[in-house]
Amino acid sequence: MSAGSADPEQRRGESHWSAFDAAGIQRLLAAEDRHFWFRARNETIAGLLREPIRDLRNGFRILEVGCGSGNVLRVLHQIAGNRGAVEGLEVSTQAADVARVRTGLPVTNGYISDLDPGATYDLIAAFDVLEHIADEALVLAQMREHLKPGGRLILTVPAHQKLWSAFDVASGHERRYSARTLGRALRSTGFEVEYVTYFMSLLFPPMWLRRRFLQPQTEDMGALLDSEFRIVRGLNRIAYELLRREAPLVGHRWRLPMGTSLAAIARRAA
Repeated sequence: MSAGSADPEQRRGESHWSAFDAAGIQRLLAAEDRHFWFRARNETIAGLLREPIRDLRNGFRILEVGCGSGNVLRVLHQIAGNRGAVEGLEVSTQAADVARVRTGLPVTNGYISDLDPGATYDLIAAFDVLEHIADEALVLAQMREHLKPGGRLILTVPAHQKLWSAFDVASGHERRYSARTLGRALRSTGFEVEYVTYFMSLLFPPMWLRRRFLQPQTEDMGALLDSEFRIVRGLNRIAYELLRREAPLVGHRWRLPMGTSLAAIARRAA
């Protein structure tokens, strides 16, 4: 279904899922398989996903909301294997097209309100999506409605409002989260929070210093993407090797006290 098929009032709170135009998507594609942040994040997300997916019965359905160009959709598919079906949902036509080619998986171009009303999933994932949405309660409620009873929602979001920067503005972010505010948003929309942790811990001190003293003077998305995702060869390798060590800790459900991102697992309340 097309993104234009839903009621405009119903979709109003869903308007900022994708901040990237076609040029921005190409920049991300150039970075996602090489930059330490994307690579370490994928390993942490895999740590989050393995147990919930392992617990599902064969024939399960998984949906990634806001799957972008398919970077994490590949991780979901790899962990799911041949035991169940994985699909994506993405509002950007350009990104959805790239994701289909990149993963070979079905990707709906649209909003949650464009899904078949009767479509239900055993697990819904949304990685760095919720912060783009003005009415987070609306979209969390919509995701809950598409989860089977007892189904799980798995999220990542950017952490700490004190790290707010021009990059957040250019990216179309509405907010950054704390463990408290993310947990409150989930509980208020009918979820039982099973696990919340910060991650990207070692990035917090340098990012705080950069945000405080070295704020860029531009909000041009291309320039900011180039700045944020520039690959410095030696530093990129070291940062990846350090940050990837968080993945097994998250896999064992440790609660890390600090980080530039948050991860959560929540279950649809009965």
